[in-house]
Amino acid sequence: MYTKCNALSEAQALLENLPFRDVVLWSALVAGYAQAGQGDKALECYERMQNEGIFPNAVTYTCILKACAIVGDSVKGEQIHDEIVKRGMLKDNVMLGSSLIHMYAKCGAFSKAESVLGNLLVRDVVCWNAIITGYVLVDKCEQAICCFKRMKDEGISPDDVTYACILKAYTILGDISSGKQIHEEVAKQGLLLHNVVLGNCLVEMYAKCGDLSKAQNILDHLPSRDVVSWSALMTGYVQEGLGEKALNCLKLMQHEGITPNIVIFNCALNACNHLGWIDEGHKIFINMMGYHGLKPNIECYTSLIDLCGRAGHLPKVVQLIQEMPAFECDEIWLVLMSACQKWGDVEVGEWAFKKAIKIDKSSGPAYVLMANIYSAAGMQESADITKSMAKAAHEDSV
Repeated sequence: MYTKCNALSEAQALLENLPFRDVVLWSALVAGYAQAGQGDKALECYERMQNEGIFPNAVTYTCILKACAIVGDSVKGEQIHDEIVKRGMLKDNVMLGSSLIHMYAKCGAFSKAESVLGNLLVRDVVCWNAIITGYVLVDKCEQAICCFKRMKDEGISPDDVTYACILKAYTILGDISSGKQIHEEVAKQGLLLHNVVLGNCLVEMYAKCGDLSKAQNILDHLPSRDVVSWSALMTGYVQEGLGEKALNCLKLMQHEGITPNIVIFNCALNACNHLGWIDEGHKIFINMMGYHGLKPNIECYTSLIDLCGRAGHLPKVVQLIQEMPAFECDEIWLVLMSACQKWGDVEVGEWAFKKAIKIDKSSGPAYVLMANIYSAAGMQESADITKSMAKAAHEDSV
């Protein structure tokens, strides 16, 4: 009960006070930590269980392999793998096999994941999904598609997870033709009738590949829409420079009672940036923080700063930067320097330049922008000095 309610510290305290502990109790706690994404805690419990002389069962191994995947510990995962093999538990246990594949794939050890998959006596869709998902997560899309074809050649039918991963792979590759074939398969099986995740994958694929009318059509016919559906379409509209349509999506989703998240607001600010709509951008920014209580990320700040900077509102930009939290990234300063170059503001440009090279002393774009600001202002000597500084900084970094 405690593990299912996420009261894991209470569950552990209760377990530790018991006069008798067995593999079922320890496995429940390990599973709770793994499901909560607390891989380190799960591994600690596993070690304590072993120290008490309790042998893990298949459920324990499945959960601890998930923990290894969470923390990226393939060495520990391989030790668990060896234990499982020595105890003869892998021969006909598809659940353990898929857990091993998932662990190796998540840790980037794809040759080992493939080896486990190849040696399994029984392979099901879950095993194949584990390796396909792993490949897609690191953009190894060709390998994911190859696994998808091998799976089908073995007579194993894809499920909604498989299709979602493969659609993602074709989206990354920009292969809309193959993606359309998957769309047809999914539609024939009626999987779109109740699966918003698959619908979202299709919206994203068509939007990223520039077929926005198709993306809009799919979104309009989804049985239910969520914030992911709308953000996929909005991103596509912004990508194609259709800022007004992106902002209209924001209005429509709010009308449906869907609460925007930070991704949606970042899309909206990007749309305002493309359109040059300063007042609307500022209004959205304030609404995001005030009404919705969201903390802007660096992308949101960068969009608003770029919008105001390109319009020449440099005092507003400076005020915004001074009020925002510190980000260890030179992107904002480079955006401000670009505005200073456009409007010939040497003083603010120098301030931004100092901040940028404090974060990254060898930032080539910062030196180029500062030299250009000086040159545009007729300060050629300062421009030459800046170029020399850039050369020295580059040599120091090599």
